[in-house]
Amino acid sequence: MVSVGIIVNPTAGKDIRRLVGQALVIGNREKVNIVKRVLIGIYSTGVRKVYFMPDRLGIGRQCLADLKYEYPDISNSVEILDMTIDDSAVDTVRAAASFRDLQTRAIITLGGDGTVRAAAKGAGDVPILPISTGTNNVLPSFIEGTIAGMAVGKFALLSVEECLKFVLQQKKIEIFINGIMKDITLVDLVMLSGIHFGSRAVWKAENLRQIAVTRASAASIGLSSIIAGVQSILPDEPIGGTALISTSDDGEQVAAAIGPGMIEHFQITDYKTIQPGKMIKIVPERPIVLALDGEREIILSRDDSAEFRLSLDGPFFIDNVQALMNNHKVI
Repeated sequence: MVSVGIIVNPTAGKDIRRLVGQALVIGNREKVNIVKRVLIGIYSTGVRKVYFMPDRLGIGRQCLADLKYEYPDISNSVEILDMTIDDSAVDTVRAAASFRDLQTRAIITLGGDGTVRAAAKGAGDVPILPISTGTNNVLPSFIEGTIAGMAVGKFALLSVEECLKFVLQQKKIEIFINGIMKDITLVDLVMLSGIHFGSRAVWKAENLRQIAVTRASAASIGLSSIIAGVQSILPDEPIGGTALISTSDDGEQVAAAIGPGMIEHFQITDYKTIQPGKMIKIVPERPIVLALDGEREIILSRDDSAEFRLSLDGPFFIDNVQALMNNHKVI
């Protein structure tokens, strides 16, 4: 039976950047409402099996309780995964891997860039459609839940050959610590002086020392927009970019919106275009913290060697939703 998976990050959009910036807050009740619309959209296409990631706030259970009486058939088509909940990004990785093992045709995520990154680590080649409910949303789109559900349902019913018209493989940056690949990032890799995770989310500019990106647009919110001050990089261009961030007045000054309502100025030096497959050293003096897609994840001690490289073999995203919506009629 054709199926799709849904991942909702209950903590997306609730980090410290929501407090220090001017960001829109999408609460759990609204996430429930979005998912209900997603499920109605999926069901309208003829897809009759949906798997849902469990979470500590019970967003999936609340959706099913709301739909039970008005839309019982939709409620009965949804199965919440039986899995351990760690209340961390590990839940998203584990759920995406389960969806892959269940041979779902697509995965919908609700969250920000960090949610998409975690899903990509488990999804393998299962295409993802990210819906924006996070703080920094370079990858997810502000797409209405009903339309997202209809698009994913239509996509799931296509033949493998037809699916290829509506997916775009993303870039990623692979991080190597002491010669071993440690992790990936889909948008930006940022090196910060210090040894503390703190709030995990990066919202202060003074500790930034180096940055690498897979894409860069001045119209995006987040750390990748720093590089856009010297070069714009499109998502489908087979290149990335990296630069050092100076603590003095040398270099090229750029302004970037690193979060909602948070505009900072940076001195960029030693900018380079990244070619796929080329190893690049992480330069700043240790100890430093590596932030992946806006969140602190890895501490490098004084003895750690570290490199990164751009790869074109990232996750698949469902692309060109407008064309997909016009491709087939719903039933």
